Parts: sequence; structure tokens; C-alpha cells
Amino acid sequence: MTSPSVATGRPGVRTPGRPRLSLAGRRRAELWAFLVPAIAFFALFFLFPLGYGVFMSTTEFTTGTFITGRAPFVGLQNFADILAAPVTGRAIANTLVITVVAVTSELVLGLALALLFTRRFPGSRWLPALILIPWLLPAVVVATIWKSLLSGGGAVNDVLETLGLPTEAWLANPATALPAVIVVAVWASLPYWSTILSAALKQVPAEQLEAAQLDGAGAWQRLRSIIVPAIWPVISVLVIMSVVYTLLIVDLVLVLTAGGPANSTVTLGLLSYRSAFQEFKFGPGGAYGMLLLGISFVFAIVYTLLSMRKERSER
Repeated sequence: MTSPSVATGRPGVRTPGRPRLSLAGRRRAELWAFLVPAIAFFALFFLFPLGYGVFMSTTEFTTGTFITGRAPFVGLQNFADILAAPVTGRAIANTLVITVVAVTSELVLGLALALLFTRRFPGSRWLPALILIPWLLPAVVVATIWKSLLSGGGAVNDVLETLGLPTEAWLANPATALPAVIVVAVWASLPYWSTILSAALKQVPAEQLEAAQLDGAGAWQRLRSIIVPAIWPVISVLVIMSVVYTLLIVDLVLVLTAGGPANSTVTLGLLSYRSAFQEFKFGPGGAYGMLLLGISFVFAIVYTLLSMRKERSER
């Protein structure tokens, strides 16, 4: 006859057939419960697209491949073809110029705005929320608006003409098209920078700033010696994210200039888009993507080395 204590499963009585995990076993199970979804997400949305991109860049991948499944292996021929094209050199130069100038401008202007928002002035409460609007707009909408503003008969030229300044078809002139694209890119990303840096500045110890000011340190000295080191981890993350985002810029350039005039604003991302989705040459399109990925890795490695050197110098 079964004992009541076993049948009812009272505390302190081990129920047959129900092995219990140890504390270490439960911790391992919890660890894998969190890791497995993250690993699956990483493999599905990063490793698989990356591997497929490498596969496409080394094959003659066309629209017929989707039907037949056949993509002849060509090795590094796609890379040789795109590097031999004169437009590729121009695209690399434009991509690097846009990235370096835009990210540097966003850092300087974003920090200046963030420092401004720490002060009290008329509109200081609602202005930070208002400037978020450009960042909330889709890139296609931003590019469409600015394409109208920068056209020959746009509002920018109307203002310049009113002030007696020379006007220009900013996006139609090869000399001004690339600077115009950079201005739009900075304008679209600046609210993001200023918002994040404003939040970071609130963590700077006010006591240190007051002590430095009493010791006679000027605004530039306080910025260089106290504020920037205190928010450096935030700046590092913002720079890395902005570099990657700007290197991959496609939609903004596509709507503003489509790479023109005379390829003066063409970028690697735009060439990848053209090859894959306009000419349906997925092999060269994948090769452009891998070239862009390589440049991104170079930026990441250089920035990591500089950050490590800065950390060692501060110890």
C-alpha cells in the first residue's frame, strides 16, 4: 500500500520518478535558456547572410540561379572585375570622405548641442525634443525633402538670393553634390548624437566641474580633462555605430543624387545596390558588399587599437 506522504508529495519526501536538478545544473539550464535564442538569432541574421554573401561574391550568381540553383564558381574574378572598374576607386574615396567628415562633424556638433542643452535658456526644455524630428523621419523622406530644398529653384537658393549671395544647383554640380550629401547626412544624424550625449553629460560629476572652475580651469580645460574622459565610453560606442551606418549609406544617396552627377557622389553601397538590384549581377554586387565589409573591419580594428592605447595611457 502506498504511503500517504509519498502519494501526496509532501515537502521533504522524495517523489519517485522525478529527479531534481542540482543548483549547478539549474544554473547551466538557465544559462543555455538565455544563450540559445541569442545564438540562433546571431546565426540566422548575421552568420547566414554573411556566408551567403561570400558565396555569391565567388560565383556567377544571376537571376537564373534562383530557378536552376546553379551558380558556377569563379573564385576571385568578381573582385578582380570590380577593382578594375574606374568607378570603384571613386566610390571608395567618396565612401571614406563621407564617413570621416560626417562622423567627425556629428561628434563635434552633437557634443556642442549637448553642452548647450545643459544650460538654461528660453526653449531649453522643449528644444531637445523638437530636434528629434529629423532623426525620426525615414531616410527616404529626409532625402526627398532636401532634394527639393537644394534644387535650382529650391528654398535654399531663395534664401541665398534674398541675402544677395550666389545661388547654385547644389545636387547637379559635381563640385557641390558631395558636400551637399554630407550636410544632409549630418543633419539627419545630429539629433541622435545630441540626445545620447546629453544623457551622458548628466553622469559627469558636478563636484569635479565646480572644483576645476574654482581652481581656475577654463571651459576648454574642463571639457578636455573632465567631460570628455567621463563620457568617453559613450563616445566610443557612438563613433563605431555611426561609422558602420555611414559606410553602408545607400538610401540617402540614391534618392538625393543616384550617385551623380558624373559619379561624383557614388558610394560602395550604391554600387552594390546597382549591381544586384538594377543590373541583376549578384556576384559583383556581393563582391562590393564584401569589400565594404573589409573596410568596416579596418575601421573597427584601428579604432579598437586607439582605444586600447588611450586606456593604457590613463592607467
